[in-house]
Order: sequence, then structure tokens, then C-alpha cells
Amino acid sequence: MRRARDVLTDVENGLLAEQGEICAYTGLRIAIRSANDAPETTRDVDFHIEHLRPQVHCSDGKDTEYSNIVACWPRPNCGFEPAFGARKKQSWPSPQEETLFVSPLRDDCSARFTFNYRGEIAATYSNDQAAVETISRLGLDHDTLKELRKKAILGAFHPRGRPIRLKEALRLRSQLDKDSQALDRYLNVQLKPFCFVIRQALEHEIRKLEGIMGLR
Repeated sequence: MRRARDVLTDVENGLLAEQGEICAYTGLRIAIRSANDAPETTRDVDFHIEHLRPQVHCSDGKDTEYSNIVACWPRPNCGFEPAFGARKKQSWPSPQEETLFVSPLRDDCSARFTFNYRGEIAATYSNDQAAVETISRLGLDHDTLKELRKKAILGAFHPRGRPIRLKEALRLRSQLDKDSQALDRYLNVQLKPFCFVIRQALEHEIRKLEGIMGLR
């Protein structure tokens, strides 16, 4: 695939669009840029193609299957070794450990993780060994990621530098849901970085605001 430039371009474009331009593991913004948007210009791809089942464990040819790849931060040869995400995952899981990996392509992926206002992550159910192991193996509880998630929540909850109002919170929830539904219909949409984190925290915020206004 890497020797066929047109094929690689199509795969990169497809993954980016399907993921709403966020990293499959972390929720960070990923993108493809070109100078002046000219088609003949060299593309600047700031993510890499990640194999859900690591290539070292793909003797059955699964490494070439589209269903086994996602787009993840950081870009190849980024010059540093991230402490979380795809690079930390490395060659995990082995075939014997696949039941301990919560793939981002699973329908229940988001429901198996819980985020709080501080950007901290935990398994939704304490006995969900796969969720606990996935957090550890991908470094999803790393302080940097927690801080980035916290800033995303604070930014969403303080539009124009003030606390969000109930009407605004309801509007934001509606927009996040519309974006998610549009993506499910294979429409082009740019998701907010950490949108799944914001969406969870937003539900708690709406309940709190409704309580303050005596609506619950």
C-alpha cells in the first residue's frame, strides 16, 4: 500500500473522514494539510495508520484488512516517544490478550469508559478487566491527557469566558449528538477534540443546571 501512493492517499482520506478528524485512541485532533490546497502539493499528514491487531501478530494477513486499521496521533517519525496512545500500545495485544483490548471500533467502546470534570478516566464498571487493561496499556490515564481533557471540558463549559447556561448546554449536547449521528451516516463532519469526554461531562452539567433552576 505504501508503494501505491494513490491507494495510501485514499486510505488516509477515508480513515480521517470516518473518524471525524480525531485520533481513534486519544481524541486528539488529527488532520491532512497541503500548502494552498493545491492537489499537486505534498500532503502533510499528521497521523499514522495504526493496526488494531499489531502487525507482528498478523501472520494470517489481517494487517492488510481495512477493518484492522485506524488513524492515530502522532505522525510517523514525530521525533519523540509519546507516553500515551498508539506508540505506548506498541505490539499489544497478543492473540491471547485480544479479549483484554477494547477496540475503538466496538459499538460499546464509549460506554465502557467514564470521564470526570478533572479529565480523569476509569472503567465504567470496576470488574471490566478489558477496560482497565486498555487504559493502562494505552496510557489513557497519563497526566498530559487528563489535563488536555480537563481543558476541553472547561473550554466547552465556559463560552465567552463565563459559565455555560442551561440553554447553551442543551444546544451543545444537541450539536454533539448531531455530529455523531452524521458521522454514523458517513457524512463529512469535523468532531470536536475529546467530544466523547465533553458529551459525558455535559450530561452531568445539564442535570446540575436543571436542579439549580428547579426543573428536576
